Order: sequence, then structure tokens, then C-alpha cells
Amino acid sequence: MKNRKVRVAIHYNESIFKHSTSWHFAWINYCEANNIDYSIVDCYKYDILETLKNYDCLVWHFSHYSLQDMLFARSILMSAENMGLKVFPDVPTAWHFDDKIAETYLLDSIQAPIPKAYMFYTLKDFVTWLDNDSKFPIVAKLRCGSGSNNVKLLKNRTDAYNYGKKIFGKGLVSTPSILYKGSSQLKSAKSWATIKARIKRIPDFIESFSKARRLPRQQGYVYLQEFIPNAGFDLKIVVIGDKLSFIARNIREGEFRASGSGSFYFDRSLVTKDIIDSAFSVSDRLRFQCMGYDYVIDDRDNIGKIIEMSYGFSHTTLLQAGGYWDRSGEWHDEPLNAPEEILKHLIEVE
Repeated sequence: MKNRKVRVAIHYNESIFKHSTSWHFAWINYCEANNIDYSIVDCYKYDILETLKNYDCLVWHFSHYSLQDMLFARSILMSAENMGLKVFPDVPTAWHFDDKIAETYLLDSIQAPIPKAYMFYTLKDFVTWLDNDSKFPIVAKLRCGSGSNNVKLLKNRTDAYNYGKKIFGKGLVSTPSILYKGSSQLKSAKSWATIKARIKRIPDFIESFSKARRLPRQQGYVYLQEFIPNAGFDLKIVVIGDKLSFIARNIREGEFRASGSGSFYFDRSLVTKDIIDSAFSVSDRLRFQCMGYDYVIDDRDNIGKIIEMSYGFSHTTLLQAGGYWDRSGEWHDEPLNAPEEILKHLIEVE
């Protein structure tokens, strides 16, 4: 498709979910800057499929904080794709979004470098494992959620048993913690300018929190992940086509989690060739349009392990890396704008 002919539909419905870092802003800017025909559409309108007959592409940065998005976005996107539209995110990229158990099964199916994981679907099986095969510490995660607020370090059998009783009982709330988020952001702030910038983001967090409160409690399973001893940071590795960029995140003092800290830096020496090759390989084999992988480097064997992945991430933070690697490992001093790069691939701009 040529850019003078293609018609792009960009979903947005601020009553369902709004956020200052939504990718739809970047898509609008790119279309306007490149004279691409686009319209804002609301995929929650009853006649959306009829509307989409007038378009060639549909892009939708749907959110794990929105109940409606998590229930319906993938079905609408798949239906649009079946109509012949090019969509983002497509099925391979999005079916496992915000489901760490699905991610684990998928990554393990291609023998990607991941920590050992343990999934239990009855309390009986979980207790049997505790009594016979468990080793501590171990990391417990809810299958959904981001920013590490749904991640706990279980230090012994008592911790693990109590955790299992809760999640196999009335369940656990997956809503982000205001106290945790606020304290972690303040602790990682290095300057008054950073504090002021984060204060400006308070409306975003209030919006996310208010919407996420509608999400169901998590119950009926236990998901555990091997604790990976590491050097005190993790890496967000982003792959889009033939380009790869990164964000490094510090683990806060007294913590074991880097995600959600808001403490970013961009030391390229941390991203090894093995990690670059690994991330490209996984994206190729699983046919992802775009993927952000959370890697930690295991102190025991110096191998990067993927602990989570998500098609969505902060594209504005990624820009601060200032460039990207190609498949040969060569660095290019051109920031990787994820939403723009995705749209370029989708509409084949020449």
C-alpha cells in the first residue's frame, strides 16, 4: 500500500481509557507529518465493523488497566483483520498480553531463555509441591498487572502457603497500589525536576487506578518464578522488525524489583550480543510485530533471562536511548519511535 492511498483508523475513546502516553498521539502526529489519510474511530461503537470497511489499517494501543479493553479489544482487532485490514496489535503480538502464565507457556514452547516457572491450579497440588520440591526464595506473580506491584518474594514455606490460601480462597486484588507506586517513584527520583515531572503524571495514575479497580480479583491459580540473582538492574529490550533498542532500570535499595521504579538509564554496554540475538530470535519465531522483553542477567551463568514481555511500554522513555541496534549488532544514532516504526511497517511507507 502507498501512503497516498492507505486509510488509517486510529482507535481512541477517552471515556473508556485516557493516558498522556497513549500511542494514538504519536500515530496522529506521524500521519499528519507524512500526509497520510487517517481518522479517529471508536471501536466501541455498535457499527464499528461497518465503519472499518472504509479503512485499510487499524491501530489500537489498548490498555491492561481497562476492563473493556481486556475483554473486547482482541476480538475486535481479530475481526478487523479477518475483514482484510492490517491491524496492530495482531493476534500473535497480542493474544497473551498481560497474562504472564500465557507468556511463560509461549516462551517455553520455543525454549526461549526464561527462569524456571511453576503453575498450580489446585491448592492440593500446590501444597504437595511445597512439601516435596520447593526451594526458597521464590517469586510469586499474579498473571496480570505491571509495574511490579503484583509481584512478591516468598522467603519460606509459611509465606508460600499463606499466599496460596489467599489466592485459592477469596483471591487477590490486582489493582495498582497507590502507596507502593507513589513511594517507589519518590525513592527513585534523583532531582527536583524529576519529582515535578512525576507530580504532573498524577492524573495518569489516578485514571489508571480508577479504571483498574474494575478488574476482577485473581484466584484459582498460583504462578511462581525462579528468583534470579542479578547485578541490580533489568533491561527492557524492544524489538520492532530489524531494530532493537533498550531501557535499563535500577533495582531500588532494599527491593528485588526494577519494574515500576521509574529509575532509568541508558548504558549500552549492559546489552550483550547474546541478549540482542536472543530477542531478535524470539520475535522472529513468534512473529511479533513489536515486543518489549524484560531481561535480567543471571549472575550464575551470565545469561539474560526473559522474565516478562509486553507489546506496550513507554515509547517516550525508549526515545531517550538515542538509537537502536540492527541485526548485525551495529548501533545507529537515531531514536526508535515505537508507534511510528510500527505504523511504517503496517502501511509500507516508501
